[in-house]
Order: sequence, then structure tokens, then C-alpha cells
Amino acid sequence: MQVLLLDDEALVLDHHPYRDRHLILAVLTRHSGVQRGVLRRARGGKAPPAAAAQILSLVQVSLFQRPHAELATFRHLDLVTSSYPLAAELGRSAAGAVVAELLFTFCPPGEPAERSFRLGVAALESLLAGTNPNLVVAYTEYWVLALGGVLPSPDDIGPSQTDEEATFLAACRSRPMAEVAAPVPSRVARWLDRRVREEAERPLRALAFLRRHV
Repeated sequence: MQVLLLDDEALVLDHHPYRDRHLILAVLTRHSGVQRGVLRRARGGKAPPAAAAQILSLVQVSLFQRPHAELATFRHLDLVTSSYPLAAELGRSAAGAVVAELLFTFCPPGEPAERSFRLGVAALESLLAGTNPNLVVAYTEYWVLALGGVLPSPDDIGPSQTDEEATFLAACRSRPMAEVAAPVPSRVARWLDRRVREEAERPLRALAFLRRHV
């Protein structure tokens, strides 16, 4: 029986337990978009694959999927850049979870999304480098909307847009994440939150947690 094979860089977007010792992972690959599969023997005891399965970690994956199968199977999951250091600070950890949630929500399964992948890598690197978590979240929100073709006019923020708001949005449009200055204007942050919630097909729980606790 033929199988689909894939070997690529990927960001871990989601994971949950499967049976006694396994995990079901969702990853965003550089060339093949979001893929879901089973990572076997990843739980319990000394399970090295679990260390690579942290949310938003950058990994090298090898997986196969039989025709008509709902889930792929991971053959290898090798850590490239760990998101584990983000766990030392609630704000960075929560922001990393929001980035993963946004990518998982706005990248259709199986459709190439290299620009979204690069956005996620930039967010991971920025959070690890100490960039303001709210800036990382706002920039990611802006670009998941823009890449999805649903970003409205900045005029929708409200009347009397300030120079600070216009400057921040212009920077998001034209500069890499690392070159955009914080803080995020509060009205821009609320607007972006509202737009991603309106466009999402599921509750954005990580975003809600971030706004409640950070």
C-alpha cells in the first residue's frame, strides 16, 4: 500500500494525549501546511520525543500517511529550537500559546503556508530574544488576518486615529517583527483581538487566557 511521506521543518501548534502513551500533534510545516498525526510512545517514563513536542517549538519532522487515513504517523520529531525557555515567564509562555493557536486556526489543513510558517518562526525567535509579548501577539494577529485576505482598513479602528496608532500599523505592514517598536497602542490591540475572534471558526482560548491573566 502506498503511503505519503513528508520530511520538513515544522512548528508544533497543538498536542493532546492519545491512548496510554501517545500524543496527537498538529504541526505547521514549511512546505505542506498544517499536518496532524500520532507521535507514538511520547508519554510516560523517559520519552525524549515529548521534549520536542512543546507548543511552538521548531522541529524537524518525518511522517507518513496511508491513503484515506485520518491521521499521519510521525516517524521522527527532532528538536531544532525549543520553546521551553518561554515557560519561565507567564507572559511569554501565554504569548507563545496564542501564536500557535492563531496559526492553527487560520492555516487550512494541508495547504502550503510558508509565509505563515515564517511568521511563526519569527514570533518564536522574538519571544526567546525578549521582545514584548503583546507586540508579538499583535504583529501575529495583524499578519494572520492579512495573509487570509480579511484585514479591514485601519480606519475601522475608530474615529480620530492617532499618529501612534498609524505609525504602529505602518510598521507592522512594512517591517520585520523584531524592528517594530513596543508598546502596542491599546485601541489597536483591542481592534486586532476583535477581528481575529470574528474571523476564527473556534473559540480562541489561549488569547482569552492571555488577556485575563497577563
